[in-house]
Amino acid sequence: MDYLQALDAVRRRHGNPLAAGSATEHEALDHFRAFFATFSPNKVDRLLEATYAEDVWFNDTLKTIEGRAALAPYLRESAEAVEVCRVEVHEICGNRDGDYYARWSMMIRFRRFHRGRDTHSVGMSHLRFDEAGRVVLHQDFWNAADALYQYVPVLGAGIRAIKRRF
Repeated sequence: MDYLQALDAVRRRHGNPLAAGSATEHEALDHFRAFFATFSPNKVDRLLEATYAEDVWFNDTLKTIEGRAALAPYLRESAEAVEVCRVEVHEICGNRDGDYYARWSMMIRFRRFHRGRDTHSVGMSHLRFDEAGRVVLHQDFWNAADALYQYVPVLGAGIRAIKRRF
């Protein structure tokens, strides 16, 4: 299922948006911020169930995943691949239809690529929550080439060459 199909399906399944200014809305946004503030395997294990719904649709531009059971190992492996990963959520805007947009910046220090050096990226996430305040749709928009791909051997050399050319 692609993003637009997932968005439509989530709106049909979870049609009641969180009440603006409600305690549930505040808790949902706080859970999202806390989950990624310092991304680690321990955080995935401790906070995943409180942050993501069982029927979540997730796309971080690298991979599309349906369901919390499939999301858990992916996020744990991603967290294990980094020495440090911090995400600062600068602002979250919401609207009456239940859509939230989080603008963030991320710092990653990889274990295997670009060892010992921090990489930085900026992006946005489109979020929707269920009635309990757990994420049911998470679509990231960010430049993975700048933050990740340019540091992968062989692929990175090609990306850096293209960037120098333009």
